[in-house]
Amino acid sequence: MLVSAMLLLTACPRVEPDGPDGPDVPSGPDDSWKQQASTQKLSGITYQLNVYSFADSDGDGWGDIRGITQHLDYLDSLGATALWLSPIHEAMSYHGYNVNDYYSVSSKLGTEADLKDLIAKAKAKNIGIYLDFVLNHSGKDNEWFQSAVSDPASPYRSYYVLSDNPSADVAAGRIDNYAGAKTPGMGQWYSASSGNIGYNGLLHFKLDASNASQPKLTVTQTTEAAQSGNTDTSVKWFIYENNAIRMYKTGNNVFEITLNINNNWGVLVKDDATQWGDHKWGAKAGDQVVTFGTPKTLVKGDAANDITFGGTSIQYFASFDASMPDLNYGPYATASESAAFKDLAGAADKWIKMGVAGLRLDAVIWIYQNQTDANVSFLKQWYDRCNTTWKASGGSGDFYMVGEAWCDNAEKMAPYYAGLPSNFNFYYWYTLKDRISKNKGHDFAATVNRFQNLFRGYRSDFIDAIKLTNHDEDRAASDLGRDLAKEKLAAAVLLTSPGKPYIYQGEELGYWGDKSKGDEYVRAPIKWTRSGSVPSTALNGKVDNAMLSADISVEAQEQNQASLLRVYRDFAKARNSWKALAKGQMEEMSSPNSSVALWKMTYEGQTIVVAHNFGSNTAAFTLTGCTTDKMIVTNGVVTASSGFLSLGPYASAVILQ
Repeated sequence: MLVSAMLLLTACPRVEPDGPDGPDVPSGPDDSWKQQASTQKLSGITYQLNVYSFADSDGDGWGDIRGITQHLDYLDSLGATALWLSPIHEAMSYHGYNVNDYYSVSSKLGTEADLKDLIAKAKAKNIGIYLDFVLNHSGKDNEWFQSAVSDPASPYRSYYVLSDNPSADVAAGRIDNYAGAKTPGMGQWYSASSGNIGYNGLLHFKLDASNASQPKLTVTQTTEAAQSGNTDTSVKWFIYENNAIRMYKTGNNVFEITLNINNNWGVLVKDDATQWGDHKWGAKAGDQVVTFGTPKTLVKGDAANDITFGGTSIQYFASFDASMPDLNYGPYATASESAAFKDLAGAADKWIKMGVAGLRLDAVIWIYQNQTDANVSFLKQWYDRCNTTWKASGGSGDFYMVGEAWCDNAEKMAPYYAGLPSNFNFYYWYTLKDRISKNKGHDFAATVNRFQNLFRGYRSDFIDAIKLTNHDEDRAASDLGRDLAKEKLAAAVLLTSPGKPYIYQGEELGYWGDKSKGDEYVRAPIKWTRSGSVPSTALNGKVDNAMLSADISVEAQEQNQASLLRVYRDFAKARNSWKALAKGQMEEMSSPNSSVALWKMTYEGQTIVVAHNFGSNTAAFTLTGCTTDKMIVTNGVVTASSGFLSLGPYASAVILQ
């Protein structure tokens, strides 16, 4: 049915009816505007890709840098003015976020020569290259970390958050990474063994539990035969090596056993065979090494550390998991003076001088444990250093840098604009999918403007990095119920909104997937041809092959005028062709009904009206005083005549005034 409403606008000429071939599509400055957008890094479209699963140039099952170069025409057809590459450095895992060498290109992905070739050939198409850069942590196999935990005199000792007594150091404010907080926002301490802290041989264990809150363990070397575990279930004390072994009661609250120990980490004491938590007993931090024949007082729960037999057992902090030890930049006010900062900046300098046009910074809120002021101070120092290198290397304008400041809400994220020129706006997608699911568009523009006004309060020249989803989130298509009409609407809204839009690999093809079975299922390879294979080796075969059918391939969608890919291409071309659409400030317009999102984009004398129907019913209304005869791009069923506009379910129209 048609829902009619009157909408009063001003200073818009009268509309003529459509011709037989549909609305007139005015020509635009096209590539000249794309070049300007690319140079300014303000409104250009960025394509996010996973190098390991985007395109495989040599048939080894791994996506690679040459594969990207071979598909630059495809990326250009999506209007890309920049590519954000997943981490390309040598790393511990396929995704690259546990970096082993910041100065290298992973041999699985290619060579420095391949990267230089990509940078040059992309630049020829007005496409810049952004690298994903991980500042919060490195990989555990990084030579810096291995040296730091194995040698007290290592020059890399200060690069990581290390302590032989974390609880005492935190209480005394000596953990710079916490920025004054007494507890971390996320993460925990892990033992980092140095030397042989385990044991191989016969040992006798005697536990005196007379003081139930402070039991004492005495360990002695012995030649007595090893015992099997006690079968008397009334005894609650165990030695834990690779499993829990019940001790024998030999006196009043005294328990003993002789075991053949063979491990590289030590032992623990437990008072329950299967439970952990407060049932675990061990050594105090900083007092873990056994002196044979001397009783050691035990502590329980989180305070309990492994009881060791030599070497040292320093601990390290990791925000995410044990494979990703946090980097340490010292007091945040002087972070740029730290050795770790200078080394990481040296690596960034290398890539910037090579021609990399921007950096995406991973997990920036955890560099100083979710302490906003500390993180912002650090990020400003980091950005200023990289921007200096960029300009000294002949870069035009300011260097581009975008942060993953993934906070609870936009209000908490906004202060990060005091440190970085651009941040990902997760709240944009949360708002968009909510409004589409509720068939409610009338307040969308007002909400987007609220975000932008919030960011503007911290940085006047902010660059709002808008997106649907990324490699860490369930796919947009899944969030939208795999409804193609809604996916097309989401694409059209993204590419007509103010800011710097990001398109995630496969989003333009309608890929679906969620993280319930693993992150790999939201990082699927591109299906280039109907019958061709996909680079799935890096993902260890964790690919939804039912999704990667012939019909979802690039080849099939390029030949289908009604495909999602066509919508992305059409709206991307419009954005790169019309300066008001790319750089205009959003001006809310009164909506004719709750399902319609309506706004103007104006820039340097050019005005464009954007209309989207978030509803499942047709919305029809009159734009009194406005033209509807100069359609730039449409999606879905759109009828325009003499100021009258009819938008079918989930349809969109972009109109030049």
